[in-house]
This record gives sequence, C-alpha cells and structure tokens, in this order.
Amino acid sequence: MNVHNGEKYISDSIKSVVQQTYKNWELIIWDNLSIDKTFYFISRFKDKRIKYFKSIIFDTLYSARNKAIEKANGDLLTFLDVDDLWLPNKLSVQVNLMKNADVEFCYSNFYNIDDRGLNYFSKKAFKKLPSGYIYKKLISNYVVGILTLCIRRETIVKKKLLFDSRFSIIGDMVFVLELSKLGIAQADNRCLACYRSHGNNLSKRKVLLQVREMRKWFSDIKKLGDWNEKELKNLISVTNYQRAKGISHRLSFIQVINSISKINNFYLKLKFLIFYFFQMISKKLFTKMQKKRIYKL
Repeated sequence: MNVHNGEKYISDSIKSVVQQTYKNWELIIWDNLSIDKTFYFISRFKDKRIKYFKSIIFDTLYSARNKAIEKANGDLLTFLDVDDLWLPNKLSVQVNLMKNADVEFCYSNFYNIDDRGLNYFSKKAFKKLPSGYIYKKLISNYVVGILTLCIRRETIVKKKLLFDSRFSIIGDMVFVLELSKLGIAQADNRCLACYRSHGNNLSKRKVLLQVREMRKWFSDIKKLGDWNEKELKNLISVTNYQRAKGISHRLSFIQVINSISKINNFYLKLKFLIFYFFQMISKKLFTKMQKKRIYKL
C-alpha cells in the first residue's frame, strides 16, 4: 500500500485488509513523505502483520511501488491504493486461484464507489473479464484494476518486472500489459474490491498528464520496433479522445475537426462532439450572463 497524505481514507483501507477471511498476509505500507495524520491512523492498528516504512525522499508513485515490493516477503503480491478497499474474501479467493501453477496472475471485477462507500447503487466496473493469454484483449479493451491484481513474487524476480518509474498515471497498465505477455491470466467476474472515485483522481490535469504519458509509451513502442497501429487502434483512439476533450476549450473549429479525424471510434467521436457543443453553449450562456450583469451595474 502506497500512501501520501492519506489520512482521509487509510483507516478504512487497512480495515479492509485486517478483515480478510484469509489471515496469512503481511501489509507493507510505504509512506511517501506524508505530512498529515497518516502515521497516527496507521499506528492505531496494533497488528504485527502491518509493516510501516517511510521514504526519505519524495518518489513518483511507481518508484515508491517498486520500493514497497522490495520489502515484501510473501510468495504472492497484491496491491491496494490508500483510497480503495478489498472485500473480505478477496485474498482467500485469489490464493486458491493461484494454487494452479499454470496461472501467471489473477484479477477480478470491482465496484466503483465514491465517498459514500459501497451501497446498493454501486456499479460493477465491467460486465465480463477475459482469462487465458489476454495481452491482445487488454490492448483492445483494458480491464485490469491494480487493486484486484495478484501475481507471483517469483515472476517479478525472475523476469525483472518492475513498474516504470517515469510514469505517474499509466504505470499500472504498462506493468500489467508486460505481465500479460508472460503467461495465463485467471479472471474472476465477481467483485472482490472497491475502487473509489473522487476529485483528486478525476482532474483535467491528470487526464492530460495521462495523455502525455500514453504518447511517450507509444513512442517507446515505436523505438523498440513493436508498433502495430491496428492492434493499438483502441488505445490510440481513447488517447486522442482524452487529449481533444482536455484542450477543447482552446481549439478553433478547424482544430476540432482535425482532432475528431484522429479518433477512430464512432462512439468516441460522437461523445466528444456532444461534450464540445455543450461546452460551447455553456460558455456562450455564461458570457451573455456576465454582460447583462455588467450592464445592470
């Protein structure tokens, strides 16, 4: 578990680990220079299985994740961000799945929640998850939540598989895609965890950072000679859609047309057009109201 100023959520996240029906676990908490009450809330848990480490420098998320992995002793590794939750049977289900030596890693579905937590209206993230050799399926439609991933420590050691510390957003996806090239995945379509959406993980700034990182990753693939535009079509379209949406407020009409031409997905084209026209209408209405206000004054 990586944390930086996680006082708001960390108690609930730790409780979701402590309440696991499977009891033979250790929780590595890597504190990335928190300056709030994170340590206070951690220290309230008197459980020897919880091991706390505080970084001496501020790391990127994925550099911190790699350092936390180095502290782990278990045969299986799982991940939980400080604002997310596991359901009580998460570890027991996945430990059982990983008894099959042919399985390289497993993962599951999860619920999308907000600050109200899990409730009747919480929705599943995905309808159906693929198993087997899933690299090409993930390239087409990425569906692995890092909070549900379970992998063998031996794989990381033997294959020298690490999170790419250059990234801040897409490192989970890049890691899992590399992992999926190595062997068989076993999916569980049941929800075993909860991903929390809130203001900090939905900002426009982070979306545009994700776009820049995706373009950097595409560039790396081209340099390695692994570029396959047909195979990467969906990821390219999503990246172009996110970029267009993030900068739409400063695009001319010609630039909007150019941006749409780069989105090779009809649904995303339509989604962007609807977003763009609503944004333009809202902008004009706001400007009109401001002028009326100035006139009255």
